[in-house]
Amino acid sequence: MQPEALTTLRCPTCLGTLRPVDFGGSDSTLEAGLLLCDACATAFPVQAGVPVLLRFATPFHSWFASRYAAELAAQEGHSLPSGTPRPGEEAVQETFTDEWSLTSEDDLSFSYSAEQLIELNRRVWLKWLDDVPEGERPNSLLNVGCGAGMETIALREVTGARQIFAVDLNFALLDRRPEFRDQPGITFVVCSLFDLPFETASFDMVYSQGVLHHTHSTEEAFRSVAPRTRPGGHLFVWVYGLDDHLTPSGSKLVKRRHHLAEHMSRPLISRAPRPIRNGIFKVLSAVAHLRPRGGHARQGEAVHGDRWSRLNTEHALRDWLSPRYARRHGYVEVTEWFEDAGFAVIDIQSASAYRELFGTPMFGVGMTGRRLEGSPAGRERAAESSVPA
Repeated sequence: MQPEALTTLRCPTCLGTLRPVDFGGSDSTLEAGLLLCDACATAFPVQAGVPVLLRFATPFHSWFASRYAAELAAQEGHSLPSGTPRPGEEAVQETFTDEWSLTSEDDLSFSYSAEQLIELNRRVWLKWLDDVPEGERPNSLLNVGCGAGMETIALREVTGARQIFAVDLNFALLDRRPEFRDQPGITFVVCSLFDLPFETASFDMVYSQGVLHHTHSTEEAFRSVAPRTRPGGHLFVWVYGLDDHLTPSGSKLVKRRHHLAEHMSRPLISRAPRPIRNGIFKVLSAVAHLRPRGGHARQGEAVHGDRWSRLNTEHALRDWLSPRYARRHGYVEVTEWFEDAGFAVIDIQSASAYRELFGTPMFGVGMTGRRLEGSPAGRERAAESSVPA
């Protein structure tokens, strides 16, 4: 972690400033150590250069406490987090850690290569940037739900942002590929989007693609991330669409069958014990890879050929069937969220550009809003009003 990141990072519990303790004695980067909040006496781990800014304890914290027992004992008055996760958050963390760990050494993100991710954002989701003068493009960007990091690299290329914070709940970020480490201007953070470690109005642009709908409440998730956008800045969100399903193009009967399979399978698989769930996906991916049927699996196999491995197929199947939550929303509903938070909707995704790029229909609801000058920051901790911390 680069030292300059501390000017932006805050304690996820009280938004207090953080001071570093380096276990390795490095002069330039913090690879292993702590970020201490003196205001609430909490010690947050840093491992593999990634701050773990969670309010609740996980098995990783138990490992960290054992591995660095002497170093922790030296920090009198500070202790590791002991808060309570949001509803379903531990399950979400576990399933997405398992999912993204599969592709930590891969150069494909779902069915997209690095080059395709750039074009997807440039032509489909963030095409409005073409009309923004070079000197007025976002300088700072928050990528909420960065997966294993490929999306973040693509966003830097498309937006030109010089300071990017890429956050995710999953622990696969601790094992990210070597080329994702020490990227100039990019800081990866493990945290909850409901307890983002940043002050309000901190970023020129906030970006969240395919993430908010995997929480106990998509609307509460939106209300948590939106206030981090500065007045005049932009917020992009993509969520599953109410009237479409992430299935192959084809007849309505085929889509209904896929939707029914998901509706029946997801509640069982997502709640199955980890060893059973892993066994299910090993079998499903072996069968599907021989005769790909899932949306991302079929598209990835067709586009990437031999580059598409069985692990890619398993990754796509896990994304389809393992998350505890996978909510769907309509354009009117999402538009209302933007407007209620003080944003003017300026653009929606381009379905025609997507079809031109990938030869398949565009799904979901992708929308960009600009935060109006003088608009209220919104309810920064909206989830806390209805969910005990």
